[in-house]
Amino acid sequence: MKLIQIITHPLFLVISFLFTLINGQHVEGFFFFYILIALPHGSMHSILAVLGIVILVSNYAKYKNKFNYQIEPILNISGALLLISSLFSFFYNDVDHYNYGTFYETVPLVILILFLLVELIFLIKNFIKISSRIVAT
Repeated sequence: MKLIQIITHPLFLVISFLFTLINGQHVEGFFFFYILIALPHGSMHSILAVLGIVILVSNYAKYKNKFNYQIEPILNISGALLLISSLFSFFYNDVDHYNYGTFYETVPLVILILFLLVELIFLIKNFIKISSRIVAT
């Protein structure tokens, strides 16, 4: 049970997102660097990533009250979906296929799959929280 609590922690999700390995034609690096490089230019994937990270971290660092207890899983889901949409936007807008090496190299692909698995488990846990709170009311 402790492993599930670690995997479904919002900060673990953010860290696994930031350290997703991207393999370009000439440069290989963590997604964190691609976000930082694109942020001053206002790239869509960097804006979505920063919004998702801010939502997840601020939701985790919140004060405990009844309102936030009800909305916590909804904010977690929206932050997680923003992270996924950031990755999708990054690869979808790569018209020159510069970063498609990520899908052909073993290590970046395994890390990407692990992130997607963590994301899926995180989303399932938060959907379960929502459904249990709906049933309880």
